[in-house]
Amino acid sequence: MTDLPSGARPQPSGRLYLDRPSFWPGVVLLLVGLAFGSVGLWHLYHDLRLSRGGVTTTGQIDNSYSTTTRRRDGGLSYRHYMDVSFRDAAGQLHSAVFLVSREYFIESRGQSGVELRYVAANPAIAEIEQGRSRRLGSVFGLIGGTILWVGLLLLGATRRQAASRRRAAEAGEARSATVTSLQPAGKKTSGKARLHWSDSTGLTGIAVARPVAELPPPGSTVTVYVDPQRGQGYWSGDY
Repeated sequence: MTDLPSGARPQPSGRLYLDRPSFWPGVVLLLVGLAFGSVGLWHLYHDLRLSRGGVTTTGQIDNSYSTTTRRRDGGLSYRHYMDVSFRDAAGQLHSAVFLVSREYFIESRGQSGVELRYVAANPAIAEIEQGRSRRLGSVFGLIGGTILWVGLLLLGATRRQAASRRRAAEAGEARSATVTSLQPAGKKTSGKARLHWSDSTGLTGIAVARPVAELPPPGSTVTVYVDPQRGQGYWSGDY
C-alpha cells in the first residue's frame, strides 16, 4: 500500500470499525447475549402467565427417559425428560415433553401421575416442576445480560478507537514517520504483517495487519496523523 500524495488526507471508511480487534468479538457477544436474554425472557413470560392464569391439575406420566451427550472436555452431560398428558377444563387432551431437573426426575420415578399447572387460555404453556420456568428465566437472563454487557463494552472500545482515528484523519497534525519494522501477524501462512513506525518526536505506532506486499519496506517514509485529543498517531494506510 503506497502512502497518500502530499497534502491529501485519508477518507475514513468502514474499515475504521471492521479492522478494530474488539469489533467482531463485540458483535458475536452481542448476538449471543441477545439470544440468551431472549430465552430468559421467554421462560419468564411463561412463568408470569402461569402465576396469573395457571390452573392446577393432574397429568399422566406416559414416559420418562434420559439422554447422554459428551462434552468437549470429555465428560458426560445428562438431560432428563418426562412425557406427560393431561386434560384441560374443557376435557381436551394435551401432551407435552418436559425437561426436568435430575432431582425432580428421581423423585417422580415410579409415579403414574404428577401435579401439573397450565394456562387456561393457552394449555401449551404448562409446567410440572414448580418454579422451573422462573429459575430458567433468571439463569438465562443473568447469563445473557452479562454476555451482552461485555459485548457492549467491546463495541464501546471500538467506537472510541474509531473516533480517535477519525479525528486524526480529519483534523490531526500530519507528520512524517519512518517505518522501523514489519512484524509478522496472525498465522505464519497468512502472509500478513504489522507496520511499526516512529517519528522525529519519538511517537511510535503499530498499523493494522495487512498483506506484506501492501506494506512499504523498513526505512521508508510514511505519513501519520495524530489525534489532537489523545495524542495517538495512525498511519495513512490504515484508512
